[in-house]
Amino acid sequence: MGMRVGGSSNAWASQNQVVGNWQQKQSSVKALFTSLQTGDLATAQKAYASLSAGSTDAKPNSPMAQIGKALQSGDLATAQSVAQTLLKDRATSASNSVATASKVDVMV
Repeated sequence: MGMRVGGSSNAWASQNQVVGNWQQKQSSVKALFTSLQTGDLATAQKAYASLSAGSTDAKPNSPMAQIGKALQSGDLATAQSVAQTLLKDRATSASNSVATASKVDVMV
């Protein structure tokens, strides 16, 4: 019996495209938050446009949508405020997950 290793070139190409798209989004998110942090409205607007291009899954009241609306209207202060809240919420969520995982490890 033989075992085939690998896959079709189409599957690899598709996977590479998904990874490339993910990396592009990550780069756009980083550019967005960096430009918000430095107060660069024009770059933040470009980064958000790049991030949201072709995206149909954004929820209208999500923090990212709120950032986008603020940037579209030129309201840098609101965009920065929402971004800071989003980052704080993510940090709190991450630290809670680590604390929960640590408690589980101790219990095992």
